[in-house]
Amino acid sequence: MSEERVRRLARLRELLVKRIEELEDELSGLREILSAVEELLKELSFRHLSLPEEGAEAPAPAPTPAPSAEAERVIPLTTVEGEVLAHMHVGPGYARIVPAEGKRFHASSRPFRYFLRQLQGMQDREASMVAEGRMSPDEVVSFQVVKEGDVIKELVIRNVKPEDVRKLRSIARWTFRTMWEQMAGSGA
Repeated sequence: MSEERVRRLARLRELLVKRIEELEDELSGLREILSAVEELLKELSFRHLSLPEEGAEAPAPAPTPAPSAEAERVIPLTTVEGEVLAHMHVGPGYARIVPAEGKRFHASSRPFRYFLRQLQGMQDREASMVAEGRMSPDEVVSFQVVKEGDVIKELVIRNVKPEDVRKLRSIARWTFRTMWEQMAGSGA
């Protein structure tokens, strides 16, 4: 294969990976919008029952389907080349980030400490909203790093708002990519 053809194929691959990421972002946004629309539909379609007049027979209420629990979404956090570094599990009110099988990332690394500072900043902003009476204390974002020694096993983030998922995903992707690049550069 000619060198020029290899370069063109590599560039095409980069474009495809980038486009897939853009489409995943768009799909994520559409799912959030769909969730909001479904919530609005639930609120708008709820009807108050009027009490029947005395002597009148009330029709039997129609059975309503049980609300389905929102499914957990798993978002892969990948390198630019598409190698999976970690999985971000997103469910109602939480996110869990678990390194991919065979990947060892260190909690003491600079990119991960940056990520934790971002989470701390979110927590501090929400704590000030609690102080102003604009938020309940049990709605404040919290996080916990599960480690084995210095190796990250899992990062659990609680009270995640739907509007924060994209930001968290973006920071997590940058963090894990940067940690991976630093490890690859150091030969670790």
